[in-house]
Amino acid sequence: MKHSLLALCMVIAGLVAVSCGPSAPPPTPETFLTLADVSGRPTFQETSPDVRVIAVKAKAFIKLNDIRAAKERAKELASIQAVDSMVRELLDADTYNKNYEEIDRYMSQNVNNYIDDVEVVGEKKIFNDKYYGIAAAFKVNRQKVLVALQKELKLINTSANSLITVITSKKGIDLSAAGFRFEDMESALMNQIQTDLNQRGLRAMDFRNAITSMQTDETKKAAFSKISKDQFMATIAGSSAGNASLDQQVKGAEEFYSTGLSLIKQLAKVVIEVNIFAVNGNIQGDIALSMNVTAKNIATGTGGAFANTVVNVARRGGPNVIASAMITGLVKDSYEEMTKEFIPQVVKEMSTVSVGGDKLIAYDIVLKGFDEEGSKLRRRISGMENETFRFITLDNTVPTILTLKVRYSGKALKLSDMILGAIEEANVPVKEPIFAPELTDIVFVRDTSKK
Repeated sequence: MKHSLLALCMVIAGLVAVSCGPSAPPPTPETFLTLADVSGRPTFQETSPDVRVIAVKAKAFIKLNDIRAAKERAKELASIQAVDSMVRELLDADTYNKNYEEIDRYMSQNVNNYIDDVEVVGEKKIFNDKYYGIAAAFKVNRQKVLVALQKELKLINTSANSLITVITSKKGIDLSAAGFRFEDMESALMNQIQTDLNQRGLRAMDFRNAITSMQTDETKKAAFSKISKDQFMATIAGSSAGNASLDQQVKGAEEFYSTGLSLIKQLAKVVIEVNIFAVNGNIQGDIALSMNVTAKNIATGTGGAFANTVVNVARRGGPNVIASAMITGLVKDSYEEMTKEFIPQVVKEMSTVSVGGDKLIAYDIVLKGFDEEGSKLRRRISGMENETFRFITLDNTVPTILTLKVRYSGKALKLSDMILGAIEEANVPVKEPIFAPELTDIVFVRDTSKK
């Protein structure tokens, strides 16, 4: 009994010694890692005009020590940032800034629709191990984002995603031996081009639909409803007024050419001209189709031709070959050749709507160690709202760390200086902010060495 009591006393004494021993040292400034400390080199390449590789960094609060859940949440937040970056490339500043709340809500709910692939290139615990930060690269599908902005959110003017296709040809190409008119081939090719481009989220019209759409009043309707293909192409090329004699039905050449191009610019961004050179051979032997395809950006004065290709396709015939299959096969083969380089260039040009202007970008202003002054700083910073700065909300989930979510239309460095000025005006000692150019996190740490 005495031995048991002695052993129990020794155990209790050991526990007391442990509990009274030196506690774990507090985290030092060197251990306070931020997203600026998370890095990596992505391997993704932009192999298609439809895909844009965007690298971002994001963090998530670690709940119940669940690292995996925090990492997944950080990836989700990073994907939202990547898609938002793509949206800002596709919209002009005024449209984006007026609709950023609607854009953020819709894109956040459907973000996985626009991400083709993701690669996490760096990860670690940050903010005194309270958050998990990642650096990741995303393959963002430019075309799917463009379709969402055009069709679902209706934020892009129809002229910005509209194009006009025109097929011209040397007259006198005879396909009667195959039971076809040449107009049948023209129509089939036109339908092939328009169907594919419409499925890609664009609005493709032939020149006749375009002319009909330009009938904004009775005077213009009388003139433009009679325009010929030659006149239409002459207008696109900026021909002189003297070339209005291409069609005697059009009167007032100067007025026609001064108003014609401006109307077309309001209607469409790009014109695709398909010039069929020849259809040679016969169905008992070989048959070939030759054509030149050009795309012109008419939306700006500095546009002009940006894509051009010559297509040559051929099919081998024979005594048992069906004539209609030969002709339709030529059309199909020629369009497949166009999809290799020409169509991707058109899609890329159409998706580059506007990259200018200052957009309101989402930032996290992280205040570390401002427990007593947190409310005062929040009120001071939220009161700074103007056209270029918006206070959104705050996150005080973690003690000693206050995160203010804001939007700012400018460089991170300028925003950093603005927040730093607000803190110094409040007579709060603060260290130099921690940030990097590619981050949307700006961290301010209270300077405890000063009172």
